[in-house]
Amino acid sequence: MSEMPERIGPYRVLSKVGEGGMGVVYKAEDQRLERIVALKVIREFEGDETRRRFWQEARAAAQVDHPNGCRIYDITEEQDRLVLVMEFIEGDSLARRLERGSLPAQEAGQIALSVLSALEAFHKIGIVHRDLKPSNIVLANGGSKLLDFGIAKHVPLGAQEETATTLANATLPGVFLGTPRYASPEQFCDKPVDARSDLFSMGAILFEMLTGQRAFQGESFGEIAHAVLHGTPPALSGPPAIAAMGRIVHRALARESQHRYPNAKAMAEELRAALLMDGIETKARACALRRLIVLPFRVLRPSEEIQFLAYSLPEAITVSLAGLENLVVRSSIVAAQYSGDAPDLQKIAREAEVDVVLTGALLNVGKELRITTQLAEVPSGTLLWSHSSQATTHELLELHDDLVRRVVESILPSLTVQEHQLLQKDRPASPTVYQIYLQANEFGRRWENLPTAIQMYERCVSLDPSYASGWARLGRARWLRDKYTLGSLEGLRAADEAFQTALRLNPSLTLAHNLYTHVQVDQGRSLDAMKRLLDRAHQR
Repeated sequence: MSEMPERIGPYRVLSKVGEGGMGVVYKAEDQRLERIVALKVIREFEGDETRRRFWQEARAAAQVDHPNGCRIYDITEEQDRLVLVMEFIEGDSLARRLERGSLPAQEAGQIALSVLSALEAFHKIGIVHRDLKPSNIVLANGGSKLLDFGIAKHVPLGAQEETATTLANATLPGVFLGTPRYASPEQFCDKPVDARSDLFSMGAILFEMLTGQRAFQGESFGEIAHAVLHGTPPALSGPPAIAAMGRIVHRALARESQHRYPNAKAMAEELRAALLMDGIETKARACALRRLIVLPFRVLRPSEEIQFLAYSLPEAITVSLAGLENLVVRSSIVAAQYSGDAPDLQKIAREAEVDVVLTGALLNVGKELRITTQLAEVPSGTLLWSHSSQATTHELLELHDDLVRRVVESILPSLTVQEHQLLQKDRPASPTVYQIYLQANEFGRRWENLPTAIQMYERCVSLDPSYASGWARLGRARWLRDKYTLGSLEGLRAADEAFQTALRLNPSLTLAHNLYTHVQVDQGRSLDAMKRLLDRAHQR
């Protein structure tokens, strides 16, 4: 029906509400009962079997009368088209609400409970929705309503063999039933679906409500399919209740259906328990917790002029990103295990427990450095961005800042004022200081080069006395030298003073705390380290 009809059977059509692949929905008036209804006109069927399936599903759905489901009043045919006469629901869709950002955890949980309650009712009579998404959830009158069982699949209870046959008949070759971004892995693989497929979709929706981000990123069908089949959404950060909701999301999003909740009731019970926990105040919100590792950069053509950057530049980027609340950054010591020409991203994801990897390659071109970096999600391998640039060694600080900014913008959509200040707080006063610092870091990796490293760190802090990272590295280098050469107490005292200077300049510098803690524990001063770290935690 290309033009809006004036009437469909006994119903007077008032307006067109929406249109999709399965058909068109009108707002209409039932003049006999004097009530407003929604008419869903299904497009022409391809064969008698498809028509029979839709009638079967419509009859089954009409049996359900649930406060969180859309009631079906009547089923009829008009000009060989199936017409579902349904309850008309006024309100904004959840999709429209999510355009404004994430929801407070309490609100998101209540919406999810409403939808799960409706799903439980439909699943009990063998109906699987298969197209659960935010646009099919309407927020109305303080509650939530689940809409559109237009591509629902009726699974006769206890008829496992018929389940596979029904799906084969319902799924036409080359046709994808559902919305890719919220579809389960089995929908992409043309495998039998059951109620647990809807729970996967519910997990993706709950993640989006809590974080304001899509659980599976991608622009094309192929990119989204790859993310669903191989990726894992980030964990959730927040109070214990938020963490509990995160575990619920991740169980619902298990790739294998047998690892998900067995039914909607089981998922709802755990969600209800999480909503009763402390820390789930009305305005409490969740954040996606990302886990990043910055791998050593590859030097494509060995060159003494840039060799020091292979480890020192990634390490400096790691230090700059450490301390952000919703980002866990693996140390450069862990990252060093995965140096090489072709890192195995799936192995790194599994062993280092990360979901994002930054890799880079360096090439000396005349008097300039060419650097190519890539940020990818793991284990899926989805490329978030790839960037190439050229710089001189005097522009390394600017290059460092640009890479840090790109990483933050890609995986941390919003930072607090304090986090913005943290990123800007410990910057060297000049590119020269930064270059000396990076070179000193490279020398400091080898015992025989420690004296040279100490001289360079001392020059670094003499040029910029307020550079806390330089003081922290100087403290570590002095401690290593005197520890293994049975140096004087005066030397160890000088190392301690360097650490204290670093923490006085920047009390929140993660690098200084980590290095100083290692030294204090080695010296038998664990209680001092514990007290300092507790004081830091209370100040955050």
